[in-house]
Amino acid sequence: MSRPKKKAIFYAILAAIVLVALEIASSAFLYAVNKDRIAALPGLPSEPAILLAARTGLSWLLPGWFPDPATYRRMTRSPAGFFAEDAQQGYRANPGRYVFRYSGMRQGRVEHLDAVVTINPDGTRFTGTAPAEAARRIFVLGDSYVFGDGVNDQQTFAFLLQTAFPDAVVQLHALAGYSWANALVTMQRIKDRVRPGDVIVLGYAQYYKERHVAAPARLRSIRDWMASTFPEVELDPKDRVIRARLDASGRLALDTIAMHCKFDPAYCGSPEPAAGYVDRVSSELLRAIAATTAEKILLLHMFGPKDDPVLRDPPGNVEIVAATPQDFTYVMQDNIMGLDDHGGPYWHYAMYSKLKPVIAARR
Repeated sequence: MSRPKKKAIFYAILAAIVLVALEIASSAFLYAVNKDRIAALPGLPSEPAILLAARTGLSWLLPGWFPDPATYRRMTRSPAGFFAEDAQQGYRANPGRYVFRYSGMRQGRVEHLDAVVTINPDGTRFTGTAPAEAARRIFVLGDSYVFGDGVNDQQTFAFLLQTAFPDAVVQLHALAGYSWANALVTMQRIKDRVRPGDVIVLGYAQYYKERHVAAPARLRSIRDWMASTFPEVELDPKDRVIRARLDASGRLALDTIAMHCKFDPAYCGSPEPAAGYVDRVSSELLRAIAATTAEKILLLHMFGPKDDPVLRDPPGNVEIVAATPQDFTYVMQDNIMGLDDHGGPYWHYAMYSKLKPVIAARR
């Protein structure tokens, strides 16, 4: 190696050491200035400040070896192969028993939480013991919140409904990232199984709307989430998401597009659809879902404003069940031990508490 190259490498290493030292020194200084206030705050790590400062500096320099405690979160599914391709839905879950592991940093150490997820042969999630001859069926459709990402099979609100209505069969047709476009495909698949007296529970949150139209912002959020949570996963061009749109005649149409920005950067960087258009597509989706059955659809409104235009004048067989945080007199937005932002057992019980009396009244 030539002398100039050796000198350049030496100065680069020296600069890195200086930057880390400055990071540690500044963190230690801020701690010294504010240590009395910090000590009074509950729930902060007990690791000495100088070690936290050193870890922060090293995480900036060597993120693969020293993850940043403030941002480190990982999720794994074991065994591999949870998702499978689906021509209409974009993707679906493979049958089997899985462990979802959520990892994060606490007190300077990596901790994890495991949740058992069982997928039935028909692609639904396990909801408990159901009778061979059901008096009626309760079909639950939605996204990761409805599915129960982060909680065990026995903690989902669908499982609680099965326990509350032992003469019924509760079927959980939900999956992470799903929207009303996926719910429409599901209803078209199962509509011949829906009998008089059955109930459909349809999850909804304001954030569903950008999923309905597969907005570029939605794909960018998937890109960023994959990079931070699954950095080791190699993206597959076969991964797709469903998209709802209005054709030239103003009629609802569905197709699938590439999930990852890497494979369609032009679409990912394109302008966002107008809010009015997104609302119209969402309303058309709700009407199309309602048209697949004459039975009651309970629209479980989980997050978002009450004056959401999509919720105005719903179809006649759609009843809105208000279950946003504002609809409770107590705090019910728990999470997965701080390792994930999805609703935990308290949130699932809250959803169950809103649905149970409405379903019971329909006997």
